Amino acid sequence: MTLLQTPVNLKHKAILYLTYSSGLRVGEVVRLRLQDIDYDRKTLRIRQGKGRKDRLTLLSEVAFEVVQRCVQQHKPETWLFPGQTEGRH
Repeated sequence: MTLLQTPVNLKHKAILYLTYSSGLRVGEVVRLRLQDIDYDRKTLRIRQGKGRKDRLTLLSEVAFEVVQRCVQQHKPETWLFPGQTEGRH
């Protein structure tokens, strides 16, 4: 659990929590959009994952809180984790 608590940067912490707790691949995490999060059901919609298939995965309580804090702090528009180039993940 210390690996998940090590990052100081909230965005990095959110990426680690999503990767670990929801079983996501790095490529799936960085392509998440805000609309892929179902806040009521605490699920994530993965689009075009491994095998180019869409799937749903659970969002743990702790990961949910970290992602919520990240969204409130960074206020992303489309991508949950926007890249350095505008409009890209």
